[in-house]
Amino acid sequence: MAEARGLSDTDLRAISERVLQISEADQCRVSINSGWRGYTRVATNRITSAGGSDETTINITSVFGKRVASVNTNRLADDDLLQAVRRSEEMARLAPENPEYMPELEQQSYQDIPAFYPSTGDLDPGTRAAAAAIAIRQAQTAGQIAASYMDVQAGTSAIATSNGLFGSHASTGVAYTLTSRTPDGLQSGWAGDEANDWNNIESQRVANDAVRKCRDWRKTALDAGEYTAILEPTAVGMLMLRMMNAFNQRTADEGRSYFSRRGGGNRLGETLFDEKVTLYSDPAYVDAETAPFDSGGQAINRRLWVNTGRLENLSRSRFWAAESGQQPLPAPLNLIMQGGNDSLEEMISSTRRGVLLTRFWYIRGLNPRIISYTGLTRDGTFLIENGRITRPVTNFRFNQSLVSMLQNIEMLGPAVRVAASENSSVSTPIVVPAIKVSGFNLSSVSDAI
Repeated sequence: MAEARGLSDTDLRAISERVLQISEADQCRVSINSGWRGYTRVATNRITSAGGSDETTINITSVFGKRVASVNTNRLADDDLLQAVRRSEEMARLAPENPEYMPELEQQSYQDIPAFYPSTGDLDPGTRAAAAAIAIRQAQTAGQIAASYMDVQAGTSAIATSNGLFGSHASTGVAYTLTSRTPDGLQSGWAGDEANDWNNIESQRVANDAVRKCRDWRKTALDAGEYTAILEPTAVGMLMLRMMNAFNQRTADEGRSYFSRRGGGNRLGETLFDEKVTLYSDPAYVDAETAPFDSGGQAINRRLWVNTGRLENLSRSRFWAAESGQQPLPAPLNLIMQGGNDSLEEMISSTRRGVLLTRFWYIRGLNPRIISYTGLTRDGTFLIENGRITRPVTNFRFNQSLVSMLQNIEMLGPAVRVAASENSSVSTPIVVPAIKVSGFNLSSVSDAI
């Protein structure tokens, strides 16, 4: 088995202890991220650039009373660490008090999560180039122009405090996205994969899907309106990535959230979504693993957020937990939506009139009280009539409440890991199914390709 990239656990401990010994603050926290990041970029059917770099960054947080300040450094020599510690202390003494600061954590119990995959950690430029070549050949054969980006990360992280906490974690991640267009720029198709394990990146499927979508999609007119919509997993994932932020008890208790109860408090325990909706997070979920601790050192464990439509949990910071007389509950670091057994073909065949959506772009928040977002459809939007795809159609701007979407689910496919971010880089692990929903609001026509 390959060794993890980045500093070893021994080195992470040694640097943390060195900083904590130097510190003269009332309390101190050290966070270290160390590892390697590589990329391969394709444009105009050729690899235009590729590279990689190793980096270690250390964040030092010093605290005097409730005055807090942090400094980052990438220099590991003793003198450089001393300078960074003293700078953070100088800044902390000048900082205004943070009334919500909570004392640094003592030693915690963390899960041992094997999130480092040698297939990704050892991924070399030749293998990345071979994956890119599959897409280039496929696009050239179809008379299309491919552009792709592959982001690979492998490394270790650690957190330590002056109150005796230490935790470390090794991980890998890879994201691969491909857009294929016709030479006139009027047709476009997209596909992508994201995983912790390179063996789960399906380079041939990504090429097939992007080239096929490009071949089949060209704008034809369709009026805006509310439609039955079939969202492929990537489209679902891009919305559920935003949904993660809604599970916050403070915003609910303060009346700023859909989860706020009229008259005060929150809606924990209420059935708010369709019974087919179950959402949870799990740092040990295979090929979507995350660190077993958050940025403050709190332990992350499997957590059910929505169970068959019922709101089960909301995250609570340590400050808000103390204010409300409850135990802290860290926010999720990944999100899994339980899937079903309906295939995409079955969803299409069951639809009298609707649209098939590939993915979204430029997603922005609108109203947290109904968890609504706007954005654009892209790279493959199709009209469904009488159980079959009849033609490609124009792209749209959507204005959609995620609450309404999750209340109107008709069918669910199997859950899969998706590339849910808009920047094609390794991001928060999101595992979701394709879904069929009623009343999806395609609010206006867009001329975007």
